[in-house]
Amino acid sequence: MLVDAISPYADQLTETLKCIKGSDEWGLVEEKENRRLVKLVELFIEEISSKRKSIYIAGKTSSGKSSFLNYILDSHGQKVIPETCKTETRRILRLQHSDEKKASLKLCPKSTLPASFKKEIQESDAVRFDEKSGSVAILLETEVGIDLFHRLIQANQELDYDPIQHIDYIDLSYPVRYFKDYIIYDTPGLASWKSETDEEVTVRMFNHSLILWMLIGNEPNLTESLKVLDDNSHLTREIERERLVFISNFFDQLDKTCRDHGLEDPETFIREKFLNYAKEMELGFSGFYFSVFKSQNNDYRRYKKLTERSLLEIEKHLGENGRKIHLLNFGNASDKLIKMLEIFRPSLSRKKKELRSALDAVRRNLKVFEKRQPERVASLPVLEDIVSFENLREEINRLCEKIADNKSNDRYNLSLKDLADYVSGLVDKLGSKIKKSALKPEEISFLLTSLFSNHEVREKLLGLKVNPVWSNIKDFCHVGVKKELKESFARGLDCSATGPLKSYLEELKHSVEKQFTELKRGWERDITEEYEEKIKVGAAELDQAEAELKKLSSFEKEILKSTSALTQMDNQLRQDFLKALRGWREPRKNDGTDVKLEKFLELWGILKYLEYTNQ
Repeated sequence: MLVDAISPYADQLTETLKCIKGSDEWGLVEEKENRRLVKLVELFIEEISSKRKSIYIAGKTSSGKSSFLNYILDSHGQKVIPETCKTETRRILRLQHSDEKKASLKLCPKSTLPASFKKEIQESDAVRFDEKSGSVAILLETEVGIDLFHRLIQANQELDYDPIQHIDYIDLSYPVRYFKDYIIYDTPGLASWKSETDEEVTVRMFNHSLILWMLIGNEPNLTESLKVLDDNSHLTREIERERLVFISNFFDQLDKTCRDHGLEDPETFIREKFLNYAKEMELGFSGFYFSVFKSQNNDYRRYKKLTERSLLEIEKHLGENGRKIHLLNFGNASDKLIKMLEIFRPSLSRKKKELRSALDAVRRNLKVFEKRQPERVASLPVLEDIVSFENLREEINRLCEKIADNKSNDRYNLSLKDLADYVSGLVDKLGSKIKKSALKPEEISFLLTSLFSNHEVREKLLGLKVNPVWSNIKDFCHVGVKKELKESFARGLDCSATGPLKSYLEELKHSVEKQFTELKRGWERDITEEYEEKIKVGAAELDQAEAELKKLSSFEKEILKSTSALTQMDNQLRQDFLKALRGWREPRKNDGTDVKLEKFLELWGILKYLEYTNQ
């Protein structure tokens, strides 16, 4: 069959999507629009690859979706799926034909059922609960199992129970009377009491072989149904007409209302009304049918016949258009994937631009670090900024000159005492300057330890004093003291009398310089380590950004390669169809109008696919 040709291409779509998701380290797939497209592609691929195609039931809350399922079930009148208006379906339910009668519920990750349900499940023979895997299997052979199934899948505001918080998905296996070859999805109603319900329903709508949209058709104006369609026109516009069918439910109520007002043919009246609406809204669809899935009226037999005729016509529609819809699913998957790749391109360009900017910034920072390190070292404090021993020497020399200039023994002695007092306060003077500096407290304390006093120097200086009684102004001499001694002070620290003071000053300077040098080495070491770390981090950032840019460029090439592969795949598939078409047409040149409808529809589906891919 021509449709079988799609299978290998579907595998390529899957592999391409897997490759993209696996290579995307920048979160592009997780961006809002791309996330939606990825989900759509995954759903299309799932539908293409499935042996059983699917029917998706959509519509407003309480439009009869669950009643439709109960009608097609071979349940002998049992309501396997709840229909009450007091609660509503909260999770998508997946039904497929089976000789078994069971429901499988998969719990959400890290979720657990309420204690009341757990106790009931453990005591029931109709239920198997695997808490480790988070699955609940319910046998639907008895009323007990069906009742528990109802309560588990329905929201109940009185009990504050919402299955959307506990149940991830619902699988129902049961004998069905219609659509045995299809998987049927029952959905929560649109315009539900929870907004996330609408989101869950709409995101899964597009890939199914048939969307069966239930309308509340219980009054001539179809007010409620048309309002829901208006609200969801953004969805219906994206669904190909071949896969969209409407069922106007509650026809018995509509029929009675119309006949009470003298309208004898409500079917034609409502169909024309809906067709006019669809034309005005540019709504494409393939069928409009009527149904009564449950009724207490005496005319139920007539309504049942009407309903079964509708279901048979829908089955016929699926049979005639199944291949074409299958091709459309493939076209949609390929188209959405190519669209996603196209959306990637500006995002990739933006990411590359950001990475290049980051690279430039890192390179600039590294140059700044290399330049700033020696500048920081050069700007470190010097000892002269804190204490100046040169100023101390000048002050001492000034005091010595004052001694040399004295004309009397009294003045000589006073000046000598001033010099001795200055020497005594030398440590305090230096300590005060160090404390007033911009050093840290611990650095100040460390530098203060380099200061020390020398009282012998003071005593030696005071020992040079003379007795004022022995006053010989002219010669300025007494026992052991000569005029030359006084005059020698004019040389300041270079005179023999101040030799001990000079030695003390040099020792003090050496001690302070040694301690300060140790401090400075620590500062230089800290600066070196700081900038070495900055350069190391910058170099690592540079390597990372370069590697990231390389990976991004590689990913961009992969995207271009995937886009090219998908385009070639579309072209190859088109050629395969044309080749198959020629092979099918050649032996039928002379058939004329005897071409079977089935073959014509298959050919029409192919041509429509080609038309779709050339858009």
